Amino acid sequence: MFGSLEKFTQGMAARVGVEPGNFVGVCLALISGLAIMANGAIGKLLAPDLHPFLITFFRSAVMTLILFPWFARNGYDRIRPTRHREQFLNGLIFTLAIVGWFWALPRTPLDMVAAIGFTSQLYAIIGAMLFLGEKPRLWRWIALFVGFIGAMIIVRPGFIELTPGILVLLATAILFSTNRLVIKVIATKDNPETSVVWMAFWATVLTAPLAVLYWKIPDLMQFLFIVSISLLTIISHYSLAWALKLGDIGAIEPTTFMRLVWGVILGYFIFHDIPDFFTLFGGLIVFSSIIYIARRERQEGN
Repeated sequence: MFGSLEKFTQGMAARVGVEPGNFVGVCLALISGLAIMANGAIGKLLAPDLHPFLITFFRSAVMTLILFPWFARNGYDRIRPTRHREQFLNGLIFTLAIVGWFWALPRTPLDMVAAIGFTSQLYAIIGAMLFLGEKPRLWRWIALFVGFIGAMIIVRPGFIELTPGILVLLATAILFSTNRLVIKVIATKDNPETSVVWMAFWATVLTAPLAVLYWKIPDLMQFLFIVSISLLTIISHYSLAWALKLGDIGAIEPTTFMRLVWGVILGYFIFHDIPDFFTLFGGLIVFSSIIYIARRERQEGN
């Protein structure tokens, strides 16, 4: 079966004139982006009936039940963290980010959710320069400034109301970027699988007491939605991980912008959200600055 799949992908790659690894990587990255935005769409559907603490708790619990035995089947050492304290800190930051994300979803159109999400990478770049010792080169600051302009076009302070949903999304973007930086530090000691498992575990533990305050047993449809967002999160993470492993970063990164496209499509057909020109335009500017920084980093790294 895998031999037939390999021949198919090689044939498709030859037809479109790209390297097979990049072709498969781009396809996986597109799947990852679609999974993220489908996750958001389902979260919006769940939000009117389940509190964000409950959604985060059930989602994380299902992920833990799936991932922990799966990775530990060959022995606990595979997911044993070097320092539990660092994994706890990472889990705390991730939990705050994901609770805020689920809270903001029903209050913000999906296209804006995706566009504001792009700013997380800008914050991560700033954090890497401030805290991880990466050189603050002039071209980086110029690209970051352009990205900031794009972010201002998206939220347009003074022209549109900065709703609680938008403000919380901006905060979660900073938290997700902090989470990314902590993972980068942890990755020097623990493998990525360890971080994924312990993020899900700590999110379950940390939200459990809060979930009790809003406790409600999901009905069958809600339970299926919760299982779906758990599986979509796993698919998204590992699709992107394999995409980066198989393809070149320069080929994979441009697919990130498809999240905004997926958000527009899902938002329109499921929630009847009309895409906003300034959200799309600002998202394009932020995306372009990220791509420029990534390509420049790659050139200087060669």
